[in-house]
Amino acid sequence: MKRGQFWAVAPLVTPAMTILVLFFGTLSVMIAYSFLPSTGMGQVGEGFTLENYQKFLGNAFYLSYVSRSLVLSLYCTAITLVLGYLVAYVMYRASPTACLIIGLILVVQFFTAYVIRTYAIMLILGRNGAVNKLLLNLRLVDEPLQLIFNELGVAIGMVLVSIPFMALPIYSSLHVIPRDLESAAHSLGATPFKCFWTIILPLSLPGIAAGIIIVYLFQITAYIIPGLLGGGYFDMVANLIYNKAMGAMDYPLSASASVTMLVISSTIVYAAQKLFAWLGPRT
Repeated sequence: MKRGQFWAVAPLVTPAMTILVLFFGTLSVMIAYSFLPSTGMGQVGEGFTLENYQKFLGNAFYLSYVSRSLVLSLYCTAITLVLGYLVAYVMYRASPTACLIIGLILVVQFFTAYVIRTYAIMLILGRNGAVNKLLLNLRLVDEPLQLIFNELGVAIGMVLVSIPFMALPIYSSLHVIPRDLESAAHSLGATPFKCFWTIILPLSLPGIAAGIIIVYLFQITAYIIPGLLGGGYFDMVANLIYNKAMGAMDYPLSASASVTMLVISSTIVYAAQKLFAWLGPRT
């Protein structure tokens, strides 16, 4: 590369390189800390040890947070997939004006601060929230339901916050499907359901795959939603890691837990990519 070309490209490359250096630098520090011994509260010793991983993986209490996060994220992702696909399919079938309105609602929710959205859900689901007031006014319940500070509240929050992450990738796949394919299928006698099952759904698999991976990773690493909607009664692994790092100040243990979740998340992404790559050619 000539000198003039280098100085022309440098301003464009420098921000990306800075982000990469910071990302891999902090990741390397975290991995290194996970193999260091803890010598006390906030104290880290020298040497190499696997004690932190043994402490985390060999403790049923810590593993319960991992399993809880995996299971909750799994069924919340499934629910989000159904709701997100419905939203995306309605956008696909709707008029341009209706599609624009739905898209704006999703984008506004997408760019609204994460904490604000969670607090809004708390106001709706709380004992004096809109849901309980409606149920009481309709006399469907005798007293307010406990919709937050438990697994149900965390699950509802996960699903509601994650819908844009699922709906937008799916709509991007649906949007590029030629309408002529459906017309051809109908002309050959295919029912609307068969047309959807054999044409629309398979061709939207790339969006489904992207949405599932994004939403599952978003939910399995969630901290604010279980922190606020769980209220300390239903924490997930991210809350455990934060408490160990900032409360107990056990940096090696929290680092080992973070690396463990990183490995689990990477394995899930790899398996999902292989699964959808295998499904793609067969559809």
